[in-house]
Amino acid sequence: MTQLFAEASVGVPLSAEPIVDIFGLHFTNSMLYGLIMSAVIVGLLGWAASRSRVHPMSRLAFAAEQGVDWIFDMCVQNFGTREKAAKFFPLLFTLFIFILFANLSSLIPGVGTVNVTHNGEQVPLLRAFTVDLNATLAMAILVNVTVQVAAFRELGLKAHLKHYFTDKPWNPLNFVIGLIEILSELIRNITLSMRLFGVMYAGEVLIHVIGILGGNFGWLTQLPVYLLEMFFCLIQAYVFLMLSTVYLAMATRHDGAEHAPESAESAAVVG
Repeated sequence: MTQLFAEASVGVPLSAEPIVDIFGLHFTNSMLYGLIMSAVIVGLLGWAASRSRVHPMSRLAFAAEQGVDWIFDMCVQNFGTREKAAKFFPLLFTLFIFILFANLSSLIPGVGTVNVTHNGEQVPLLRAFTVDLNATLAMAILVNVTVQVAAFRELGLKAHLKHYFTDKPWNPLNFVIGLIEILSELIRNITLSMRLFGVMYAGEVLIHVIGILGGNFGWLTQLPVYLLEMFFCLIQAYVFLMLSTVYLAMATRHDGAEHAPESAESAAVVG
């Protein structure tokens, strides 16, 4: 079984593969699929917005409104006020919808099996955006940069630094603790990106392995795994959303209770 997983991991490469070179830069299959998913999301949400009413007649418009309300209510619970939640809602909603669609896009038939030729080698034309570590790392860095900028604007430089070094930075112990806090902020980039990438990549490998074990009935043996992966796609999008919201809420609090939302963060990690 270990050998089978090793062979499957060769069939599912860790890194996204380039499909064309533009001015000497690689344009990968995950970038292409990410752009396609972005266009699909914009099209669907634009269509839903054009049909949004007090009593929506379109099921898509109704589902979109329910999703917006659910995410906004979750933001209000974490930030404490509707005004602050509204400030960060566009970013958080965009991240959730994009990650969810990118995750689910890996389950569409033909993804990873339709190939093109690049430098004489056959490579998949499409690959899910969130199965590229560069992509998940970029989203994690975006979140953490937003956290730092928002904290600086909301609290000011002095109050923001007190989050790390308290009010006595000259104390050697406080200084060391502050450095550890800064290190933990940097580690968030790794944890956010690796959690999403690891789960989605493991799902690809699992589907590949089950297909090999199923032989001629691989499509049938893969069906339960596809259903399970749909659940994990939703969970991982929610976890990324929840952690991003908690990080922003913690960084922009004025009352000094930086660790108040810890229960929410722990719940997201467990989920």
